[in-house]
Amino acid sequence: MTRGAACMTTAAVLAAVHCVPTLSGTDSLVTSERILAIRADPAEAPPGTEVAFTPLVVDVTGTVMSAPIAWDFCVAPKPITEDNVVARACLGDGALLPAGAGPTIRAATPANGCSVFGPDTGSTGLRPRDPDGTGGFYQPLRTELTGAADAFYLVRIHCDLPNASADAAAAFAKAYQPNQNPRLLPLMATVSGAPIALGSIPAGARVTLEASWDPSSAEAFAYFDQASQTVTTQREAMQVAWYSSGGALDTESTGRASNDFATTSDNGFAAPSSATTTHLWIVLRDSRGGIDFAAYDLVTR
Repeated sequence: MTRGAACMTTAAVLAAVHCVPTLSGTDSLVTSERILAIRADPAEAPPGTEVAFTPLVVDVTGTVMSAPIAWDFCVAPKPITEDNVVARACLGDGALLPAGAGPTIRAATPANGCSVFGPDTGSTGLRPRDPDGTGGFYQPLRTELTGAADAFYLVRIHCDLPNASADAAAAFAKAYQPNQNPRLLPLMATVSGAPIALGSIPAGARVTLEASWDPSSAEAFAYFDQASQTVTTQREAMQVAWYSSGGALDTESTGRASNDFATTSDNGFAAPSSATTTHLWIVLRDSRGGIDFAAYDLVTR
């Protein structure tokens, strides 16, 4: 399988909105087998918690249900001299802790995650990690799929509040609720404003696709502002990534900002000009790393 520096730049980082690289070119067009997303259940938990990991593996024929995946937790902290999302050492086998093998797994995250990838460095000599924009810390998980570049997913782990007064830490612990995965609702499609069935799309039609999610998916959550040493409240932003095996999507990514309370996100799709079935996948991410995904067949006639 592919190793080396190229993996770090070409493999998708399947993670929180803050960590997902900007898609470019034909990234939304599926031409070979690859992992588009991984859902963790629970979406956030203390290190050492058993988590179920479910991947979205696809190829030109549709969703692959039984892909042979090797799963490993990276246990190497990222040096400050490296700009990648995870340490370069994670590309080799020496910095990996086997998590399992198979299409899906259940595995406990490493118990020392907050000391290696979080703020609780203590006597380890490591620099405490800075939280992301939502106050989160992440344990890297590497996936190896035969014939595809290695991909990394960042598992959100719950760590103690760093650099806080006793009062602020107590207020935060009382208010904070671990992240829950968002939940997608059924995809809708229209042509010239009229609803249309996904199985009866006119060939060559200009289609508006509407992804939507349960209103509770964009959660409000407690956030510690280190500058003011106060506990405030933020709301999750939502991002939708779009992928297809054919046709042409207007854009690879849509979504809603944290201050936008709408629960839908649209994308345009130019249907193929002949009768065929196009496989479509949508991946919904909240800004704390929660994920849901769905697959659809768009049939042009």
